[in-house]
Amino acid sequence: MMGSIRISLNRPYKSLLAVLVFWKTLLLLLAIFSPGPGYDTSTTLGWLNCNATNADRDEPFLAILCLISTKLTRWDAIYFTEVARRGYVFEQEWAWGLGFTKLINFVANALQQTGAVDYAFKENIAGIVIAHTAHGLAVLVLYCLGCAIIPGRQGRMLAFIAACLHIFSPAGLFLSAPYGESTYALLSFTASFLFVQSFSLSGASTALKDAFLPLAGIMYGLATTVRSNGLLNGVLFLEEAIRLLYSMTRGVTFAKSRRLLAVGIAGVCTALGFIMPQYIAYQDFCVNYPYTHDDEPRVWCRRTLPSIYSFVQEHYWNNGFLRYWTLSNIPLFALASPMLAIMTYSAFWTVDAESGRLAGSGRLLRSLAAPQLILTILTFANHHVQIITRMSSGYPVWYFWIADLLMKEYSMVRLGKKEVGVQKQRSYASLTITYMIVYAAVQGVLFASFLPPA
Repeated sequence: MMGSIRISLNRPYKSLLAVLVFWKTLLLLLAIFSPGPGYDTSTTLGWLNCNATNADRDEPFLAILCLISTKLTRWDAIYFTEVARRGYVFEQEWAWGLGFTKLINFVANALQQTGAVDYAFKENIAGIVIAHTAHGLAVLVLYCLGCAIIPGRQGRMLAFIAACLHIFSPAGLFLSAPYGESTYALLSFTASFLFVQSFSLSGASTALKDAFLPLAGIMYGLATTVRSNGLLNGVLFLEEAIRLLYSMTRGVTFAKSRRLLAVGIAGVCTALGFIMPQYIAYQDFCVNYPYTHDDEPRVWCRRTLPSIYSFVQEHYWNNGFLRYWTLSNIPLFALASPMLAIMTYSAFWTVDAESGRLAGSGRLLRSLAAPQLILTILTFANHHVQIITRMSSGYPVWYFWIADLLMKEYSMVRLGKKEVGVQKQRSYASLTITYMIVYAAVQGVLFASFLPPA
């Protein structure tokens, strides 16, 4: 395996895209040949649109598009594409990211205007195109992120393995369907790359390096418009601000002040990704409610922090502290437990990631691990726990952890060492990769058949 990786390192982007195409094709075939619509036939409306259009044109290509569209537009994807088509109407629809629905709408209109896709289900196709494109770009950006954190040839090998692991993420078909996961991963990885680029090897603050921080904040803010958990990435800037303020107790300099300003702007940009959609919804439901034919503002408008997202999650989806902890949900906790363990263990792994090939990278890895660990805790205690398998796709640290285990295994085998610890690491890495591939494949069939879990 490592021999083939060595060869791939000479053309990493081409090799990664080849692996991506292979895996995407396999998942798509599993989806196409999955049995039936399952217990929910919500997408049959889209299917009827497909059939009506196909009856007029009788085009095999259109029939294939119809089939792919129907198989991949499942669960929340129905809401994403419908909201993209006609805008936000109902309160509960604000649970789905404004950034992603606007992006689907933009791409769908572009496809229609260019004549590439001019069908009733163009939003479905636009969402699928976005998901595939974003996933492919996210793989390449993750490779660049790994190379930036861990320099040298060993770092490039580790980054390549991590990028491959992102391809085989247990998020599976969610990274191909009209969901925000792949777009979030692309924006989040890009922001993390910019954040890492803001650090100088010499430790000195420069204007060019500091300029990367607001750019990272903008990208994290855009990621937050796609998935609200992107707000947790603001912890990176909070940590950097605290570090700078502490360093100022030993003396204030222009360079420190400039970097603190850049960190503040980045934090504000990240927060705006969550605040702006809330503000738009507040105007609709709390200020302009007479124009929406409501008798009075909605109940959440009177809260100290009137967030429609928080209200919708609590009121319509019953999210909240330990609310999901019921006997009937034990199987879902069991399904989520491998990813919960991986996310938690890999976050703590960064604490001792200063040795060997990761020397000098521990501080950056620990910073990137903080949002991942917070998300894991919040999902375990507050949310529908099974979604951790797809939300994890946008967090880079656990990919690096598994890649590091594989690198250690290879190094020890090459040196002829057979320590018990190495055997355990080999077991952890092999089990994790097997779990990822099997889970993604099985989940793909269930997803396309409209069967839980999702």
